[in-house]
Amino acid sequence: MKTEERLPRESLLWIFAAQFAALLPNFAFLPLWIVGAWGFAVYWRLEVFRGRRDLPGRTVKLLAVLLAVGGLLLSYRHWFALEPMVALLAVSFTLKNLELVNRRDAFLSLLLAYFVAATLFVFEQTIPYALYGCLCIVIITSALAAQLGSYSASPRRALGLSLRLLAQAVPLMVLLFIVMPRLGPLWAVPQNSSGSTTGISDSMSPGDFTELSKSDKPALRISFDGPVPPPEQRYWRGLVYSVFDGRRWSLGVEDEGGQRQWHRSQRPLPEVGPRYRYRVIQEATNSRWLFAMARPHSTTDGVVETFDDRLIRRAPVYGRFAYEVRSWPRETLNDVVPLSAVERRRNLQLPRDGNPRTRTWIRELRGRGLDAEKISAELLDFYHRQFTYTLKPPALGGDSVDEFLFNSQQGFCEHFASSYVFAMRAAGIPARVVAGYQGGEWVEQEKYLLVREYDAHAWAEIWTPARGWQRVDPTAAVSPERIRDGLQSAAADEFMEDSLLPLHRISILNRLRLQWDMINYRWYQTVISFDSDQQQSLLKSLLGDITPLRIAVLLAIPAAIALLGILAWLWFSGRGARAPVTSRLYRKFCRRLARAGIERLPGEAPRDFARRVRAERPQLAPMVDHITAAFEKAAYSGDPMAEKQLRRLLRRFWPMRTAGKS
Repeated sequence: MKTEERLPRESLLWIFAAQFAALLPNFAFLPLWIVGAWGFAVYWRLEVFRGRRDLPGRTVKLLAVLLAVGGLLLSYRHWFALEPMVALLAVSFTLKNLELVNRRDAFLSLLLAYFVAATLFVFEQTIPYALYGCLCIVIITSALAAQLGSYSASPRRALGLSLRLLAQAVPLMVLLFIVMPRLGPLWAVPQNSSGSTTGISDSMSPGDFTELSKSDKPALRISFDGPVPPPEQRYWRGLVYSVFDGRRWSLGVEDEGGQRQWHRSQRPLPEVGPRYRYRVIQEATNSRWLFAMARPHSTTDGVVETFDDRLIRRAPVYGRFAYEVRSWPRETLNDVVPLSAVERRRNLQLPRDGNPRTRTWIRELRGRGLDAEKISAELLDFYHRQFTYTLKPPALGGDSVDEFLFNSQQGFCEHFASSYVFAMRAAGIPARVVAGYQGGEWVEQEKYLLVREYDAHAWAEIWTPARGWQRVDPTAAVSPERIRDGLQSAAADEFMEDSLLPLHRISILNRLRLQWDMINYRWYQTVISFDSDQQQSLLKSLLGDITPLRIAVLLAIPAAIALLGILAWLWFSGRGARAPVTSRLYRKFCRRLARAGIERLPGEAPRDFARRVRAERPQLAPMVDHITAAFEKAAYSGDPMAEKQLRRLLRRFWPMRTAGKS
């Protein structure tokens, strides 16, 4: 390896610092062997710099690539997903250290670091991630500046140059953010969707929702255009469970032909009348289901309504997703749609055996001639008189409904909803379990409803010929404060008692947590969800009519202001005046060397340039060293004698003639 190709120690350290900053957030989900591989590659490259090892040859590089590919195949079952794609980029980034030889390799590695840092925003777009992303950009740009020479590799100079460059780019970035067309992604790589990140899954059995009571993570943020529904109407339905195997409820979204019924509901909804208009910002769930009140309609692209009054998205929700909804309260609609034979069978399905005491009791109620409404009232009165709401009910055996209704009589929402639907189906009344969220915390300062994971809830719906599907919440019969005031009020002693830091019990911390959520809400509203509609609205407020000429003026005015500002700064700082005599003499020296075939690189420090000339043209080395030393003494020490010496040396320095004699 030639001397001039070797990267100096400062350049290597800056490169490794930039790599570490870009990879650090990905270490949380990358396989540990990738983290170890990066550390080993850095160690090997440092050993090469110290002269203890050689750079790996083709055989070692090929073996490293094969091991990396094998590791990726063993670590990920599905290749066409987001995490394996990022892992592949990280592995390529890591292996680049094995051939990090000269400045060209350094620049390539650092440009790749920008792409690795950008993967940070694929997973998260929160404020902390944005701040860390800015820090990564500063470090990577500093590493690029450090490659210009040893003079620019000091932390102060590299960071200073990076900050100046990025500060100059900020106005252009803001302008392009406002003006550039808001295009959707040109491609989409799915994330690992092996499980939902929300506590609500595609099945439910007694005991599942206890984990949600331990999580205060935000699930939904809902802002209303018009009236806000009262607490007893805030049921955010997301899933409908229709299939019961005696222990577990699961989705009933397949018809007899096995086709998933994700189709849009064909029932017309009135154009006028009582309804709620709202916008939901939903956190990532890695699933297709969305959350809305009953009888929803959405005009958001990719969102459709289903036959059972739900909203789903055609693609899973891998990140925060905002959608517009209109909902009509069922009591305001008079269109009772008859149940089809398939839907009736689905919502009457029960196992052939099991829970005999409940079946016998329901037969007795039916024998008394009670209709659906009265059987429901009997059940709710039974819950109200004898049951207790608790987040820590006793375990249930095989006949879970019998044991809950006649033995333990302690539970929470899913116990009540499950036993109620079982009993109503045993009575021949179509019924189903609905899961979602109920309630939410109203944030007065920003006028939105904050729904957290611990607001997860399950309730029931029954169908009658007179009213169609109607909501029945057995939990409200046992603990009305759960519906009116939320889980924190209904189970104050048990609420999040296992939390390491129970913020809800410390008022100042609870206020700070709410303030932080408001900041995140504003961030999402103004930055993350800045779509084409918001862009058009902003441009209209700035320009009036949006025309190409006005867009050009909008772009030209900031550019002109920036140019005038730079000229004014150069004028008042004196940097726009004629260059000092010493600098002009040194440029003359560089021009003579360029004519001799040795051109100074942009940003190359004088001493680095002299070192390179000495390596390429040893016969010029003595004169070049004397001129460089005189220039540095004259330029940085202000020595007038050094300037005179520089003039005398230049009169005798003619590299073309020296090259001809040699």
